[in-house]
Amino acid sequence: MALETDSEHGLQEAEIKNRLQIFGPNDFEKRPTFRLYKIALAQIKSPLVFILIIAGFVSIFLKDYSDATIIFIAVGINTVIGALQEGRASHAFDKMRSALKTETTAVRRGHKIKIDTAGIVPGDIILLQAGDRVPADARIIEAKALETNEAALTGEWAEVAKKSEPIAQKSALTERTSMLWMGTTVSEGWTKAVVTATGEKTEFGKIARLVKETKEVQTPFQKGVKKIAAWIGLSAALVIAVLFILGIIRGHDFKEMFLMAVAISVAVIPEGLPVAVTVVLAIGMRRVMQKGGLMRKLTAAETLGSASIILTDKTGTLTQGKMEAVEIATCSSTATKAGWNLSGGVYETLKGIIFASAAFIENPEAEQSEWKIQGGPTDRAMLLAGIQAGLNPEKLLASEPRIDFMPFEAERKYSASLHQTGSSSELYIAGAPEVIMAMSDEALQNGGVKPFTEELKEKMSSIYFESAGRGERVLAIALRHDNWSEIVRHKDHMFEKTIFLGLVSFSDPLRPDVVQTIKSAKEAGIKVILVTGDHASTAKSVARSAGLVDEYSEIKIMEGYELEGKTEKELAALVPNIAIFARILPHQKSAIVGAWQYLNEVTAMTGDGVNDAPALRKADIGIALGSGTDVARESADIVLTDDNFSVIFHAIEEGRVILDNLRKIITYLLSVNFSEIILISGALILGMPLPILPAQILWANIVQEGFMNFAFAFEPKENDILKRNPRTNSSRRILNKQMLYIMLGVGIITSLFLLILFFLLYNRGLPLEELRTIMFVGLSLDAVFFAFSFKSLRKSLWQINLFNNNYFIFAFASSLLLLGGALYFQPIANLLQVSRLTAFDLGILALIGLFNLIAIETAKLLFMRYAKRNNIEL
Repeated sequence: MALETDSEHGLQEAEIKNRLQIFGPNDFEKRPTFRLYKIALAQIKSPLVFILIIAGFVSIFLKDYSDATIIFIAVGINTVIGALQEGRASHAFDKMRSALKTETTAVRRGHKIKIDTAGIVPGDIILLQAGDRVPADARIIEAKALETNEAALTGEWAEVAKKSEPIAQKSALTERTSMLWMGTTVSEGWTKAVVTATGEKTEFGKIARLVKETKEVQTPFQKGVKKIAAWIGLSAALVIAVLFILGIIRGHDFKEMFLMAVAISVAVIPEGLPVAVTVVLAIGMRRVMQKGGLMRKLTAAETLGSASIILTDKTGTLTQGKMEAVEIATCSSTATKAGWNLSGGVYETLKGIIFASAAFIENPEAEQSEWKIQGGPTDRAMLLAGIQAGLNPEKLLASEPRIDFMPFEAERKYSASLHQTGSSSELYIAGAPEVIMAMSDEALQNGGVKPFTEELKEKMSSIYFESAGRGERVLAIALRHDNWSEIVRHKDHMFEKTIFLGLVSFSDPLRPDVVQTIKSAKEAGIKVILVTGDHASTAKSVARSAGLVDEYSEIKIMEGYELEGKTEKELAALVPNIAIFARILPHQKSAIVGAWQYLNEVTAMTGDGVNDAPALRKADIGIALGSGTDVARESADIVLTDDNFSVIFHAIEEGRVILDNLRKIITYLLSVNFSEIILISGALILGMPLPILPAQILWANIVQEGFMNFAFAFEPKENDILKRNPRTNSSRRILNKQMLYIMLGVGIITSLFLLILFFLLYNRGLPLEELRTIMFVGLSLDAVFFAFSFKSLRKSLWQINLFNNNYFIFAFASSLLLLGGALYFQPIANLLQVSRLTAFDLGILALIGLFNLIAIETAKLLFMRYAKRNNIEL
């Protein structure tokens, strides 16, 4: 099909709808999946569940139908619970992915507009510049110094120069320099292109069709958890083998010991731990997303809780990103937003700032009050400055058509726009005042062009410093008037001998919650450092207003040029004393990140430009602004949907909650999982009968881990979560001394107490079935009730809010219901071989519960005292 489009006006609405029906959305086909079925099947594929199933069939073969029934009930309950929890985590991940939508600038109905990339159709005219991600395969119509990175498609990291000239039809993919490919990125320049293929018809889509199933990449922590589970499993296997042999030697039935070995292996190995970890991470990511942060990588969820340094930009992050021009100063006059006076060179300055802006009006045919201005914060402010002064950008561009445009780049610190004016051309330049003034030899003054003397430069510099000192951002505007052919002939010197027009000051107020957020960050032990491309005076003013530095203290500032040439070690010796980095270029951000990492600090850094990508990757937590380039967003761990600094702090806060809840789950599981081994091995060593039957162990495992295991994933933050020092080993290690201390105190002491109690009651002649019932109920109740103690590893039970987690209460009630069913629903009671509890039995169980509660609370209290005595920060 021919593209049948207009390179100047794009497609019309009716044609767009027609092509969407023909070609479908610009996305990859979502194949139907039986999600719940697949998740449930994954549970059954678990090695431990597979062992259980085999044991069930062996029991049927041996005609032990009661044990077989219990085994298959255990498999069914564990599978349903695991599937529900994984489904919950998967749903959270799906919501996160659906929020990660991208937009592209396209020409439709004769106007430039922003559209969702999924709505692009073949024939669409798209406009791309450095930092943009190519949304579909496209043929280049126009290109200016265009280079793309096609590593995502070809694997080659070298930049590829692109041009509009046609090439041979049968050229190799890597040689098609007139084409842009979906999924690649624009690294330099600008282009207008026509979309030739979308979705699965693209080169990227052809590769995607070959991939039948995409597996979720596991984080290092998730892999580590699996290793812990595997290590526990190996250790348990050795112990179980010894118990099996010892049981046979002691004269126990082979079948009974076989089922016992299977039951203990299932009870001891924390097979639910990896699933619980995924649930915790998914819930944490969803909470961050609700506050305005999209966590693109699971690794961010692990790292966030340990963040100790935030390197933040100013514009749009600390400030509202709603800049507006407040003053224009020329060599002969000054105008303010209170009433723009268009005389004395102000008109020429405003015209220059409109032309040098990359922003555009999406709906120029509408009333001016309804205009939608698209572009970055600074570009929008530049365009709005002229509009608010009464100028019409569309009419100006019609009278002086744009020939070429160079968007702003941090490395060169200016943007430029070339326009046709009759038989000659005018080049308008806007950027950093020191750069623009350095390239200017003349200045517009009193209606004429005069030499830009040192006296005039000092005068304008003084105005610049004064505005910057008030926290305003200042841009300078210059003009070069020449013949187009002359500009091209001397293109290496086109940014020399320009005419200085004036300065434009922009005000960008702080976000309302920034001061409180920074105060909270400091209280949380997090150091916040301003890293900006703005002038030092502007940075200092904003830092003081935001509370980053004390209003009356001396502020240590380092500018970009001072970083150059310093080694990472040399810079690391300097950065602890620096509160503000000003006039920083994107590549210098990597050096600052590296210096803090050299000092073993966990560093979060914000960025928005294409050149920020290396630093975002290098930082422990790369944070991209939602208004930034596609490349920055792709390189980051977190994307801020509204560029709000408070989201960074909330994300770090949520990271601490994630780590805290993971520790609770691990400590709880490992504390309860070895009770059966110690109890059974002790009984066998002492020559006593088995204190608990295989079927009872399986049911106790359901009661203990079926619901309570996941309940900790939904725990809200503890009140002191933000008062903990992020730099201590206890804060950074997932398995710390406190956890080991509690696990030893709870796991060993409580199980030894049960063993001693079993020994005493057995020798007193208590019936074995009744005694086994006490052990079964005791193990189950302990795990359920002292889960409340694990709601905080730092506070005593009476200091904890026991009812602030609805899921926890639900899990608690469900576990008790399962235990009650085992005791009072006769068919299950018969299968488990349990008896009715007497008043004596209830008294013994109360004693067990009281002892275990005292044990865990004592373990927590003793460790807290030990930490305080040895100056261990928790």
